[in-house]
Amino acid sequence: MKIKNKNILIISSHADDHIACAGTVFKLRERGYVPYEIVLTDSAEGPHNGKKQNGNINMVELRNSELTAASKYLGIKKTYLLKQPDLGLTYSKALLFAIVKVIRKVKPEIGFIMNSNDWHPDHRENFKIGSEAFKWAGSGVKKELGNFWRTPVVLVAEGMIPIQANILVDITDYEDKKTKLWKMYESQATPGLINYEKSLGSIRGYQLRKNGGKAAEAFSTDPTSPIILFDE
Repeated sequence: MKIKNKNILIISSHADDHIACAGTVFKLRERGYVPYEIVLTDSAEGPHNGKKQNGNINMVELRNSELTAASKYLGIKKTYLLKQPDLGLTYSKALLFAIVKVIRKVKPEIGFIMNSNDWHPDHRENFKIGSEAFKWAGSGVKKELGNFWRTPVVLVAEGMIPIQANILVDITDYEDKKTKLWKMYESQATPGLINYEKSLGSIRGYQLRKNGGKAAEAFSTDPTSPIILFDE
């Protein structure tokens, strides 16, 4: 695959969803890639550290503050906030074209979306919306949204429910950075969730079957966006 601009684009549903691919993003950054992110919802309905929300807490402001700090640490160059309702994310033509516009502007070589069988309904809807957006960004529709762009690699990230993976990325050298990033989301990162993420990484690391491979992230591919290889 011929690398042109080495941009990557993460399409997240909520402020902390880039955790699912963070180790891979850290690794890609060291190889010269520049990450961008779309956050689809306002993240308003997230629980505060696994406890009942305090009526005095503005969850949107709190989670945006956490996102700003975490995105800086992850190295996100720009975040696009689309402010759709949390727990109410729904496919629409307007939302689709808003994402298409960003894809055509960023021109990513690698895109990340969430998977269609995950626990959270906004994650499942993310797959539908993101998959269609990457597909239509490379088509002839809506020329006014920018030049067509076919993203060569679209990866579907693992979330709260393990996926049938066909791609593993060794993140052994970035596991500690990923954990530190997760802990920056103090309102969301309960000890149980932190342990779950590390345990899942360890299981995927074992599946690497390599010396020194202790942690990995798992991905599947989007059948509507076949990966383009050896493009010269």
